[in-house]
Amino acid sequence: MDVLEKGQQVPELELRAKNGETLNPAKTEGPLVLVFFHPVVMGSRHVVGYLRRLPAMAPGVPIWFLSTATPEETEIYIQDYLEDYPVVLEGCPALQAFGGKFVPATYLLMDGKVEIAFTGFHKRALNELGKRAAEIAGKRAKDLVTEMDNKGEYELAEPAPCA
Repeated sequence: MDVLEKGQQVPELELRAKNGETLNPAKTEGPLVLVFFHPVVMGSRHVVGYLRRLPAMAPGVPIWFLSTATPEETEIYIQDYLEDYPVVLEGCPALQAFGGKFVPATYLLMDGKVEIAFTGFHKRALNELGKRAAEIAGKRAKDLVTEMDNKGEYELAEPAPCA
């Protein structure tokens, strides 16, 4: 399996975002969304785009993005798409600690354990994540990817350059 399974404890590691924030996902209380991505992988771009809708649906559910690209490639992408989020410029060690080989890989964690995990752009999985995060936040659950988006169901993940 390329993602940790539901109920598994996530590995102990310290993440440091470009903005100086630090996080150990294994010790985080409450919900946390982690997204391993690469800015030129189309599935990653779609996942990032739709997850940018999550704060409006599930306020208080933090999202951290971990890049498997070079810091230079990531910096360019951050300016346009992720300026308001914690972004780990060198996410390869974390991806390897999670046992992952592909991007995008998306996790919804609860109290350091896997609640939802999937690779690729997966419409149903993203919507499940959005609904679960909204429930956790005490908000009305709705789809992240709607029929109005005219988006297909699935796009494959691609091998991460550090896998």
